[in-house]
Amino acid sequence: MKRVHSPGRRRGGKKPAPPVERRARPGGRSARVREAVLQATMAVLQEKGFQALSMADVAARAGVHETSIYRRWGSKEAVVLEAFVHVAETFAVPDTGALRSDLVALMENLLSLLRSPQGQAMLALTRSSQNHVVGTRRAFWRRRFELLGAIFDRAVARGELTKPIDATIFIETLIAPVYLRVLLTGEPIEGWPYRESIDRLLLAYGVPAIDT
Repeated sequence: MKRVHSPGRRRGGKKPAPPVERRARPGGRSARVREAVLQATMAVLQEKGFQALSMADVAARAGVHETSIYRRWGSKEAVVLEAFVHVAETFAVPDTGALRSDLVALMENLLSLLRSPQGQAMLALTRSSQNHVVGTRRAFWRRRFELLGAIFDRAVARGELTKPIDATIFIETLIAPVYLRVLLTGEPIEGWPYRESIDRLLLAYGVPAIDT
């Protein structure tokens, strides 16, 4: 008589081992490598500036092979710009309790940034016409404008603005003279009357120029 085996048992009476549950690790190696490279890029940039920065320096700091960086980003311009996009999420958006003082703090932060190695790198990258660099640069500024929109949302909530405004147009109008000086005319930004510019722009939007 032929013995019929139960589908839940192996010969010899032993039950099959239960399947091993594989848990997905958060992030993964690719994400960790990207994070390490972008952080290393900002660190080397702070120490050496954009012109002296090399892929070899970044690779050594990040603990990865230089070829891995070239394979993923292709150029130092691309990796530096993506590093800026990455840290854009951590840039502090001023929250002083009033619209005008928020804008003053924003301009002070911008002027300080433009004097730093990171700011000099950003200026150098504005001259690049590489397609991937141009696309990433646009993504950086779009994200910055999106985050800065919180300044104007809070102003509406406080009643300083009677209606929402286009944060991108406002910020572009405010910072354009600074970039005109650093990129075109070469005039110094030290001593530039940004507070008066803020007052004139606010007045155009119907906000009294009251220092807070």
